Amino acid sequence: MTIAPEKNADNMVNEFIPFREMRVISPEGEMLGVLAKRDAIDKAASYGLDLVCVSPATVPPVCKIMDFGKHLYMMKKKAKEVKKKQTVIEVKELKIRPNTDTHDLMVKVRQAKEFLAEGCKIKLTVFFRGREAMFVDNALANINFIITELGGEEAMQVEKDTIIKNRRMTVMLSSKN
Repeated sequence: MTIAPEKNADNMVNEFIPFREMRVISPEGEMLGVLAKRDAIDKAASYGLDLVCVSPATVPPVCKIMDFGKHLYMMKKKAKEVKKKQTVIEVKELKIRPNTDTHDLMVKVRQAKEFLAEGCKIKLTVFFRGREAMFVDNALANINFIITELGGEEAMQVEKDTIIKNRRMTVMLSSKN
C-alpha cells in the first residue's frame, strides 16, 4: 500500500525513509524494536499498512506502522481546526482631509466606534491634495479630535504614531480592552 508523499511534505514513508535502521512501533502502539529499513517495510506490508517516520530527529529515528492516507487526513484536519481557532484582527481605514468639517468627523467617529466594537483596529488616514500640505496642524487637530471623541488615551491605544509620507498622514489606533 505505497503512497508517495507530497514533494514538500515533511513526512517520510516506506522507501522514501533515508535511514538504514529505525525504532519501529506497531499499529497498536507496542514497541517492535530497532529494525533494518527493509525488515521494517516488510513488517508494515504484513499489516497491510505504511511505515511512516514520525520522529526523524531522534537516534535511532522513530517510525510507526500506520495508514499514511489516514495520517495525512488527520494532519490536515488538525491544521484546519487550528486555523479556525485563530483570531484575525482586521484593520479598517478611515479617510479624512485636513479641512474636514466637525459633523463629518463625528460620522467618522461613529464608524470608528462600530469598528472597535467588532474588534478591528483603525487606520486613520489624512489625505493632502495640492496646497493642503500646508495644513498639517489642521490634520493633527482632526486626528486628536477623533481620538478624544473615541474616549481619549484611557480607551484608545496609538499603535503606530503619526507618520507623514507621500502626501498622507496615518495613525494606527486600537482599543485598550
